[in-house]
Amino acid sequence: MKHQFNDKPRIFKPLKGLELKDMGTINLSPEEQITFEIKPGRSCDIVRKEWGFYLSGNSINATLKERGLKTALTISYASNPPRLYINLVEENKMDIYIQYLKDFNAKVICWLDEWCKTCE
Repeated sequence: MKHQFNDKPRIFKPLKGLELKDMGTINLSPEEQITFEIKPGRSCDIVRKEWGFYLSGNSINATLKERGLKTALTISYASNPPRLYINLVEENKMDIYIQYLKDFNAKVICWLDEWCKTCE
């Protein structure tokens, strides 16, 4: 793994009303993993593969769900053409997420953790 963290985050505004901080870059080699943690027991893994990335090294309908994270496929109409995103949402912060969707003209197309009931 190689990384370059910014001493001072680069601040940018991809949409009106949204300000993000670019904290740096992590470059993974194939079969390396990085874990992003909200708090102990609530995290998501990103795994680099030879063919690209597992954006969630954890299963959507098992591990993430057990960790209190719901997975949403969303569409944002804030850009033209509209853009698709995958969001991981803390179950206990659903009200904040719904407001975020309203604020940025987006909607949930599908809750991926609920989509495949026959998978369970």
